[in-house]
Amino acid sequence: MAYALDMGTFVLLMTLFQDHPVLANIAGKGVAGVFAFFLHRHFTFQSSHRSSKAQAVRYFSLLAINIPLASALLSAGLYFVNSPAPVKFVSDVACVVLTYWISKLFVFRSDTRPPAPADRTEGA
Repeated sequence: MAYALDMGTFVLLMTLFQDHPVLANIAGKGVAGVFAFFLHRHFTFQSSHRSSKAQAVRYFSLLAINIPLASALLSAGLYFVNSPAPVKFVSDVACVVLTYWISKLFVFRSDTRPPAPADRTEGA
């Protein structure tokens, strides 16, 4: 849902301001990022029991890295292909796996550890 919001904002802004795909990308990612934080927190990673302030700082720090990276890939792609929406899609796919992995491990990580296995030699 967040990606649909990102791409929808991008397409809308590209319709209004055709000469600024990177700015449209930044705006789309910003709008979608705020929405995605709440979706990831409550649904994707189900981590609403943790500190939302700490998660928000980590998430928006990651977003502050993701937006320029995705925008740089978009700019590079537009150098070769003059079709902003498909180039944006490809650049976003390149960033999604990395962003998901970082979000899972560092932003919304669970502090609960699985129980340690019982020592089989104990009591034998």
